[in-house]
Amino acid sequence: MRYLPRRHLALTLLAGCTSAFATPTPADLAALPATELAALRGRGPVALTELLAAYDAAPRGLAKSALGLEVDAVAAQRYATVSRLYWYTDLPTAEAEAQRRHVPILSLRMLGRLDEDLSCANSRLFRSTLYANTEVATFLRDHFVLHWSTERAVPRVTIDFGDGRALERTTTGNSAHYVLDEHGRVLDVLPGVYAPVAFTHELRESLVRARQIAALPDADRAGAIAALQAGVVVAADTWRGKLGPAPIVDGKARLLGRADVRAAALSLAQMATASKARMEVPDLKRFGYAVTGPAEDDLAAWATAGQIVYGIGDLAAELPPEDAYGSAPPAPPAPASRTPVTAPHVLDVASRALIERLHDAVPAELVATRPQLAQMMDRLEQHVVADTAINQLRLRPLIAQHIVQTGGTESFEQLDTWVYAEVFKTPRSDAWLGLVPRTDFTGLPGDGIVTR
Repeated sequence: MRYLPRRHLALTLLAGCTSAFATPTPADLAALPATELAALRGRGPVALTELLAAYDAAPRGLAKSALGLEVDAVAAQRYATVSRLYWYTDLPTAEAEAQRRHVPILSLRMLGRLDEDLSCANSRLFRSTLYANTEVATFLRDHFVLHWSTERAVPRVTIDFGDGRALERTTTGNSAHYVLDEHGRVLDVLPGVYAPVAFTHELRESLVRARQIAALPDADRAGAIAALQAGVVVAADTWRGKLGPAPIVDGKARLLGRADVRAAALSLAQMATASKARMEVPDLKRFGYAVTGPAEDDLAAWATAGQIVYGIGDLAAELPPEDAYGSAPPAPPAPASRTPVTAPHVLDVASRALIERLHDAVPAELVATRPQLAQMMDRLEQHVVADTAINQLRLRPLIAQHIVQTGGTESFEQLDTWVYAEVFKTPRSDAWLGLVPRTDFTGLPGDGIVTR
């Protein structure tokens, strides 16, 4: 049965829309009757493919925007007109599809819902930096059955300016991608945000392991899962050792290239002495990584670590040479090295287009200039790569070690409960998600707590 778009959708919901990605919200999806949505969802990815074909053929305008909201509803993901991914929200149904296709499940656990704008911050980044990425989306579609579930509602904060203007955002919350076999057993976990190149790299590794484990007798699979997670711990330890001499350049709100490091090294080398350089030139330093790595808020250091681990740009762990600290001043750089540095990029064209449209879905006076958009994108890419390194080298090994200690026998729900309690530090037992510490006086009756 071919999908035919519903012409009676209430287009007035979109009257104030300035772009296909702006004003419409999932609340508008009430225009799609529950029975019709259930029927389309019941047909799975086939219904989404037909609906997307209708969306692609529709001329630009309000009807196309309205059809885009139906795409989101059937896909169970906000901005699915870009990702074109179908998500199951019922795990047994996802398992049945995985068993039919003989592929693993990629299960996203999050605060809030993937089909709502105000889901947790990580899931919003997933939609724009991962699922919108053309290569990532194709890889996920071809190799996994996709599923998401809600850990709990996401806390929202509204700042009311008292004149009709308000800011509504979310606070607190983390999310993780669980790789499950076709029977729902946890094989691997990627906590938090990953850059696209890192995300696909780690999932490719997980696919190889999933196939190996699927070929084992059932009695041997838990041990194999624990063994592969032990490998995750070893790999993280190995990288921590390799990153010991890695260079860090402070003061750059973007990803770095080799030219950045050489320029900083030259400034250092031109100082009178090495000791004077160490005191007066703070823009170049070393990891001194040891076991724990840089401070959690040292974005430049973590971003550089992520670049080196995943080959983003042209940095290498051996840069700069020891004499860059001033003991042997190098020759002046060639003129070419003085040209403006172009930062490496981790986001593709589709992701960048979606991010820009979401960023500028604001009143006209707040629309960003091209330089402002470029600066925002540079900062975003730096933050994504920094998060990648923190998650891969600090958080993921914690989860892997727990799986090793439990012998790979915990269920998805058991492991997820532990992850949120011990890794994300938001246990289910804390109904306030750590937002009501009761340690400082606020001057408000009952710290401003309201219950309805």
